[in-house]
Amino acid sequence: MPLAISSALMITLCFITSLRIYTYNENESFMYMLVTLLLIFLVISQVIRMKQNIYKYFNRIERRLDQVKCYCLYNSPEPIAITDKTGKILWYNNAFYDNISNETDAYGMSICESLLIDQNCLEDQKEFTVECAERQYRVKCVESRDYRIDFEILFFRDDTDYLSLCQEYNDKKPTVALIVIDNYEEVFQNTKESERSKVLSNLEQALENFTSGQNSLIQRCSKDRFMIVFEDKHLRKVIAERFSILDEIRKAGAGTGIMLTISIGVGAGGSSLAESETFAKEALDMALGRGGDQAAVKTENGYEFFGGLSKPVEKQSKLKTRLKSIAIQKLIDDASTIFIMGHMNGDLDALGASIGLSCAISILGRTSYIVINEKTHLAPELIQRAREQIQDIAFITEAEALEMVEPDSLLIIVDTHKKALLESKVLYEKVKNTAIIDHHRKDVNYIDNSLLFFHDPNASSASEMVTEIIPYFKNFTRLPEEAANALLAGIMLDTKNFVIRATVRTFEAAAYLKKMGADTVSVKEFFTNSIDFYRMKAAIVSSAELYKGFAVSVVETTPELEKSMRVIASQAADELMNISDICASFVIFDADGKMNISGRSYGKVNVQLIVEKLHYGGGHQTMAAAQIPDITAEKAKEMLLDAIEQYLLENMTDTKTLPQKEN
Repeated sequence: MPLAISSALMITLCFITSLRIYTYNENESFMYMLVTLLLIFLVISQVIRMKQNIYKYFNRIERRLDQVKCYCLYNSPEPIAITDKTGKILWYNNAFYDNISNETDAYGMSICESLLIDQNCLEDQKEFTVECAERQYRVKCVESRDYRIDFEILFFRDDTDYLSLCQEYNDKKPTVALIVIDNYEEVFQNTKESERSKVLSNLEQALENFTSGQNSLIQRCSKDRFMIVFEDKHLRKVIAERFSILDEIRKAGAGTGIMLTISIGVGAGGSSLAESETFAKEALDMALGRGGDQAAVKTENGYEFFGGLSKPVEKQSKLKTRLKSIAIQKLIDDASTIFIMGHMNGDLDALGASIGLSCAISILGRTSYIVINEKTHLAPELIQRAREQIQDIAFITEAEALEMVEPDSLLIIVDTHKKALLESKVLYEKVKNTAIIDHHRKDVNYIDNSLLFFHDPNASSASEMVTEIIPYFKNFTRLPEEAANALLAGIMLDTKNFVIRATVRTFEAAAYLKKMGADTVSVKEFFTNSIDFYRMKAAIVSSAELYKGFAVSVVETTPELEKSMRVIASQAADELMNISDICASFVIFDADGKMNISGRSYGKVNVQLIVEKLHYGGGHQTMAAAQIPDITAEKAKEMLLDAIEQYLLENMTDTKTLPQKEN
């Protein structure tokens, strides 16, 4: 009889008996009391016996469960191992024996040595991946402190099939490449039809060879633009070859005297085909903004650049210049207050462009304010002469500009497009409306929220760009002579007296400024220096070391010349380029608590690509600079030499002819 039923029956009998005690006589009551006690005793005995049976039952189950657990652990399809804190194997199951230890007795062996597992992985109790017998295992390490000794339980999960599926999925993701012929109009403008057909045929053949075997789609969108869609796995091969298609396209015009270059924007890793196309458009814009003849790859992690060895093609048209001029005038008309600002440690180009633009704005009947920091500016003579000789010119400090900011204020930024290099980041953040006029090759950290982004990497200087747009201003007649001198000084600075990056446009701008009254003798005075200046420059040149055709000089900055060190270093780098058999020069110096590097070349070497490898620099193909914080001069030199070595290996086809790296 079940315990519940028997207990209920006995309790009922006890209740009836107790009632009878009060009903019958004394003898009968005594007998019923004895019966009741006996029944209670029987109930208690039965309860105790049933409890003992339950314990025995669960004990048998527990013993059987222990056997099942041991069986499951030993025969689990996933490998399991137990190690001590040092990684010594104490126990493992059959799957571990078959798949991990390769049927080798692993007791007492170090799992860190046998599987090449980092000891820190065990100590940190993190999940990690190991490869064994061409299989990928995800290992989860669990610490146990239930016994007298501490040990680790390692659970191995075979993720090979899952990872293979993920890899296959990623390999088949669509990658979009947009290709533009940089100099289509310029090259074919006066070319015979037969030669044009031959060159374009070679170009299309090179693109077809580029896409052959890639399971891809190539589509010509216009006369100078192509789109290619291919799988992501082929992109890795193209990157490994460093976009050799760039070299093939340059050879497309061999025998005809025509040299074509292309720019490629690649969008990869997008969640959809549309997003990859958006990435490709942004990458193409970046490649064109850096001068063309290069490939830019954009993923969700950022940009990567290849090529960029050719000189940029002069493409700016008068129509585009006029449209930009009209657009900037519209912004000026709508603004309540107008500020003009260059980059930190301003030079003649930034200041010349600012002065020329300010004078042109004055002709429109508006007042503009040039924001500068005179303590760090590198052209104090020009500032002083502008104050004395140009009417209504206004130089103000950052603090004064911040007090004048209004909701409709306009900030025009010249000679830079990077937030990190602005003369006043605070002013930029406070003014909502901005316009940019710059000629430097586009950087990934460019200002992307401006109302007008007038960017031309083919121009020699910002002063040249300003000289081109101001004649299209309303009611424009002529510039003040000192403003023309300032613009010409900016052009001469960035072209090194019309030697570097000087194009037809540059000479046209210089001729126009000469017509406006610019005096070359007066401009030359901005480039004069003291005797101490020349002594330091000579010391820099004489202490330079040669490394595979590169001149590298490390300078110890003196307190007397610390303010002029940037100018001295840049001019010393220019002087080093006058030495034969030098393809590029670099000067390393300390300024403002950072290690600065000034680089120069004549175009054979792209110094911009070299300083970008330092992650703190940028610039042009022939002029670039970097500022590295918290580093010594020796370490900066070591980083620079490594960047040069990497540049040579990436961009020189025959690396065997290069001299070995010096110790």
